[in-house]
Amino acid sequence: MQVTPSLPDSVRPFAGRITDIDSHEMVPAQLWVEEWGEITRPWAERAIQINPNGGAQNIISVPGFAGDVAEMDPKAVWTAKGPTAPGAADMGRRLDLMDTMGLSRQLMFPSGPGLGGLALYGSPNEAAKYGVGSFGVTDDGFYKYARDLMDSYNRWSVEVAAISSRFRPVAPIYGDTPEELYAVTKKLIDKGIRAVLISAPRLPGGCSPASNELDPFYAMVAEAKVAITLHIGGEDLFLRTNDWVKAKAFEGYKETTEILLNPWKLSTYHLAAQNFIGTMVVGGVFERHPTLRMGATEFTAHWVGPLARSLDIWHEHDYSLKPKGVSNDHEGRRLPMKPSEYINRNVRVSPFDFEPVGEYIEMYGLEDVYCFASDFPHVEGGKDPVGEFASSLEHLGPKIMEKFFVTNGEFLLPE
Repeated sequence: MQVTPSLPDSVRPFAGRITDIDSHEMVPAQLWVEEWGEITRPWAERAIQINPNGGAQNIISVPGFAGDVAEMDPKAVWTAKGPTAPGAADMGRRLDLMDTMGLSRQLMFPSGPGLGGLALYGSPNEAAKYGVGSFGVTDDGFYKYARDLMDSYNRWSVEVAAISSRFRPVAPIYGDTPEELYAVTKKLIDKGIRAVLISAPRLPGGCSPASNELDPFYAMVAEAKVAITLHIGGEDLFLRTNDWVKAKAFEGYKETTEILLNPWKLSTYHLAAQNFIGTMVVGGVFERHPTLRMGATEFTAHWVGPLARSLDIWHEHDYSLKPKGVSNDHEGRRLPMKPSEYINRNVRVSPFDFEPVGEYIEMYGLEDVYCFASDFPHVEGGKDPVGEFASSLEHLGPKIMEKFFVTNGEFLLPE
């Protein structure tokens, strides 16, 4: 399909090469049972009951859905939102959508059962929010239900992944032990999945992300060039445990406390991703696994620069606290690189289109970290994300713009 993408002049040289690290399928609830099986019926019926007349934007219910038939217009593909947007529900049209947008490769996250299953798995509060009881699921059974939803979604993801390597379904993974996490992920990788989605608020495999028990998992994913991603959804749980610190890298240090201040939600929902990635960095995960690929989407991007700088301060000042029983200021435990260098090498983050990403780069560097994301077809992606990002980045020159729109995202979407 030959098209002329609707792109600003400064971005036009990248047409056909742009990488998108956050898009979604958006199959309407009326088709969930057909696509993902009976396991989704209670949730689909609930979604339809809540929105019996459907609606625009991110409403997942579309009564009388006529199919994925909207025109692939170069301008309309950016402004159309929801399940009726072109290429949102029919994966056979996704390549046409990408050509129309000028995209080379794209990560595709869940919208319905896959993302919902991960949210339920990651946060007990989500059970009440979504009315799990109305699904015929007891409080004791909703974790199993969450895993069943993810399994059903992932069977579909494997089929979709075979269509093309240009767009890659991101499969949600789980595991109550490191061994289970490894086994679930290996099965997906062996079937062709090239990006996985892990719960940011939940301890992976039941242990700290920095734990050496996860090294076989990280080594497997790194060797397969599979991206591990975090995506917004159900962040409450991570504040309910202090086990993030239970890793060999953190043993022996004196204890201290920190206090979180309000206002709450908008200033804190990124904390689960920040916590997860920060734990990996200072816990030496990226030192032990230098080719590991880590991405965070829809958590905003304002936090990654300050995180890198704050971790560098601790690193420069010997972490300020000497561990008990370790001599020579624990030189043998110090990371050989600055934390910011690991973040710049191993982590990719997508901002929202309204964020001043050019200002972030000027303040903190990390020019290899920030990546373009459309969030198609969700309303949060905005109606002109390419234009908004370009206006923030143009003064930094074409090299930085090419990194943002093309090469940075390729790290999560390797050939």
